[in-house]
Amino acid sequence: MSKPQVEAMPLEENVRLNITVSRYNLQRLKYWAAVSGKTPSAYASQIISARLEANFDLINRQLEDLAQSQGMTLTDLKELLDNQDSK
Repeated sequence: MSKPQVEAMPLEENVRLNITVSRYNLQRLKYWAAVSGKTPSAYASQIISARLEANFDLINRQLEDLAQSQGMTLTDLKELLDNQDSK
């Protein structure tokens, strides 16, 4: 299995993300975090980061497919998506 490519991203401060989960999932997260010695928020952050890293190549392939289906370059698609965040 090939090692995921690391994308060069400028270092920046962490940003806050508000998410909604079911009460059931929140309770499971609390239990999992507790046995790991973490807060639910800190553990959720680690889970999200780990899944993004594990799916890095898949995300890149999906971006390439989306760009191609929209008749755009990958760079143009990323710029469009990045600009949506700033609104």
